[in-house]
Amino acid sequence: MAFTISSLVWLILLIAFVVVEALTVSLVSIWFAAGAVAALIVSGFTSSWLVQFAVFAVVSAVALAATRPLVKKRMTARRVPTNADINVGRKAQILVEVTPDVTGRVRLDGVDWNARSEQTIPAGSLCVVLSVDGATLTVRPDTATAAV
Repeated sequence: MAFTISSLVWLILLIAFVVVEALTVSLVSIWFAAGAVAALIVSGFTSSWLVQFAVFAVVSAVALAATRPLVKKRMTARRVPTNADINVGRKAQILVEVTPDVTGRVRLDGVDWNARSEQTIPAGSLCVVLSVDGATLTVRPDTATAAV
């Protein structure tokens, strides 16, 4: 087993893949680092670039196929609800009329918010919060109280 130029190339690639992996927050090149390790080992036994590259490609693909679903499941960002998200589905009082063209104001738990709606909702009405975008609520008329 001799150290050849191809061994040096695979060693440099291995180091590059590891450095790239270390500099990123998500897994992007660890599978290729595994392939480079395998190709580095094989380069000690054969000088054929074709064989070395085939080993690199196969090991990288197998490592990717075997671990990617597990890694993806573990690394999928779990959305952490914010305090504002708890307002979705709650009722608020319209302070300033909300129209599709004009942002209005609503009061929810004693806090005034900007509000948008696809429908016109007059001041004094109740509305239901559909979503929160920064300091603006997207609302719809509260049909439960409108029918009463």
